[in-house]
Amino acid sequence: MQEVNQNQVVEKMRRILTGRLNQLCREQHISLKELSQRSGVSLSTVRNISQGKYCNVGIAVVIKLSRVFGVTPSQFVDENLLQAEDKF
Repeated sequence: MQEVNQNQVVEKMRRILTGRLNQLCREQHISLKELSQRSGVSLSTVRNISQGKYCNVGIAVVIKLSRVFGVTPSQFVDENLLQAEDKF
């Protein structure tokens, strides 16, 4: 059985959240400020996620952001939905 490094999991999740948030904002023409207002997530948190500076995102935040984009939380964090150019 392969040992999972917690830091690697956290880093991978950070990259996925950052990539998907930026991808969905671009596709749906939603600014970070608008996303913040519509989701109820603070602008500083949305910016930090967008810039890859925030890795401790709780499920409540993922749910709020997902609702704005019209996707499920599972779709929001699905790395297979990331476009190739959004991968780090």
